[in-house]
Amino acid sequence: MPKANLRDFDYREVGRLDADMWQAYYNHKFLKLFRLLFLLIKEQLGLKWFTTLRLAYYSAWAAADYRINRNKVTSKRVLKNITKFYQLVSENATEPFDYKKTATLELEWWNVHRSSEENSKELEQSIAAAAAAMYNISPALLEQYAHLRAEAMILPRHQKDSTHNPTDWEQIRSLTIESWSALHSAVQE
Repeated sequence: MPKANLRDFDYREVGRLDADMWQAYYNHKFLKLFRLLFLLIKEQLGLKWFTTLRLAYYSAWAAADYRINRNKVTSKRVLKNITKFYQLVSENATEPFDYKKTATLELEWWNVHRSSEENSKELEQSIAAAAAAMYNISPALLEQYAHLRAEAMILPRHQKDSTHNPTDWEQIRSLTIESWSALHSAVQE
């Protein structure tokens, strides 16, 4: 089976799908989230459909569990699914990485984000560290990516999708596309 080059992806499409996934996540549309995760993984990794399906399952399960159970969720249960996700990605990548470390760092930024009222250096650094672990590069190379991604992800967290203060999903989509463009540029060097 051909391996996926994690550095080769269409940042515009990945950024668009990323924003759409967030919208589904924040609106508790978990079947839609699963479908979008499947499309994102297929777009970014180009793996066989069964492997892509498994990756989408682990990722969606972790995200839904984390979102729905908020204060009741055990980090151990969520980390188990994130670890399975990254293990499968690493096994199918042209450049394997420390999937346990990457999974731990992924959950770390989820937790930092959950407790953030606004963007912060801690949030940006945790996002950069998780992505850097997957690409086997220095987090310093991902500062712009992490800044833009954090700016995007903080918007729906606090504005919600209320009629009084609706989330500007076009602004989020623009920021996620910019962030994935910055990541794409950084991993090409």
